[in-house]
Amino acid sequence: MAAVRFANYEELTGHGRTALRADALAIAAAGLRAADPAAELARSLRLDGDRLIVSGAPPAVVELTGRRLFLLGAGKATFGMAEVLDDLLGPRFTDAAIVVKRQGRRRALRCVEVLEAAHPVPDETSLAGGLRLQAVAAAARPGDLVIALVTGGSSALAVVPAADISLSDKIETNRLLLASGADIVAINSVRKHLSAIKGGRLGLACGCEIVNFTASDVVGDPLDCVTDLTVPDSSTWAAAQAVCDRFGLWDALPVAVAARLRRADPREETPKELPAVRTWIMADAARMCAAAVAEAQARGYAAELLGLDWQGEAREAGTALARRLAACAAHSCVVAGGENVVTLAGRAAGGRGGPGHEAAPAAALGPGRGGPNQEAALAAALELAGGPAAAVVCLDSDGSDGPTDAAGGLIDDATAAAIAAAGRDGATALAAHDVYDALLGAGDLVVMGPTDTNVNDLKIALRGV
Repeated sequence: MAAVRFANYEELTGHGRTALRADALAIAAAGLRAADPAAELARSLRLDGDRLIVSGAPPAVVELTGRRLFLLGAGKATFGMAEVLDDLLGPRFTDAAIVVKRQGRRRALRCVEVLEAAHPVPDETSLAGGLRLQAVAAAARPGDLVIALVTGGSSALAVVPAADISLSDKIETNRLLLASGADIVAINSVRKHLSAIKGGRLGLACGCEIVNFTASDVVGDPLDCVTDLTVPDSSTWAAAQAVCDRFGLWDALPVAVAARLRRADPREETPKELPAVRTWIMADAARMCAAAVAEAQARGYAAELLGLDWQGEAREAGTALARRLAACAAHSCVVAGGENVVTLAGRAAGGRGGPGHEAAPAAALGPGRGGPNQEAALAAALELAGGPAAAVVCLDSDGSDGPTDAAGGLIDDATAAAIAAAGRDGATALAAHDVYDALLGAGDLVVMGPTDTNVNDLKIALRGV
């Protein structure tokens, strides 16, 4: 299974601590398999005449008799769930559209329109996607039913700026937020207050019962960040202003954006209540990490879950993970979930840093490339250099770490030496946020392609004998 999951499996397991590397990838593959929202949705739904039976927690019966049925969605884990619903309910939809990350041709669905858009920075295709979802919501009436599939990545994939904000304003603000070092909750508190659909506004526009199926990519599973288009919002104008204060964004924000946030018109606050909304989380980091621990134990490792809330700077997380592993006994495994960030210097001065993924911005300054999981992996490699036999894999569960084709990195205690042998200095690359090529030269970039899930980052560290 691991050999199929990882596109460059042979390269990753063909050097260094080969046995540890193979085990690390097998454990990661088990975790990802348990975090497949489409598979869980297929297990959780069945149609009994005009009744949709949901066997998830809590179980429910959704009556379809005499109701028009709509489907809308956006996000990196949305397509697979849309396939399930297209097969189960397709001809019943009055209108159905989803927006997914642009990544090559997908198979067409029978009754669901599939739009592709940009991520992590929105563009004109993201605006088209947002307007399409807005049209689906506007067509719904009281008594109808909307099924929503909103997952991580939706904030960039579907955008409709507030009336006084331009698309270019939204794009620039998104870049600033992603480079600021703010976590996804903070980032979203700002973005929701610049949008005509975020922060529950799309749900408000539906005006009818909404059934949400989603995958959580936020630590703690707060629904108004996980699937914020169609649930009530807990953030406020004051929270958005506090983010701009904390990260020193005011002078760098577009003029119209700063003016809107300072004005904070209470009549334009996000909805705090939405009637008749029910939500089921089909995949999350807890399931992913529990499956990884179980697989490690099945392979004979003394396995421990460090937590689901590993946040903060990526390099610090990688170093901490390596130190924790070094303190373990031989044949141990430690697993962690969470989501890291990389703070780029010079963002307000217009530096050429690019964003990472939605909740964990990362990239190089200047021409460099990278992502938070690549930075965490390289930091772990530098910490483990010259130590006992060890291997660490850090990856983004959606298969894309930062604006790169890599999901993260798989390193061992010899990686730092391999990077040096290839003519690079690992510490310099890490300091410059230029880690992609350093890991590439060592044969330690993890390449997966799209996974159709999105449940935060996964870190697995193995101690050999």
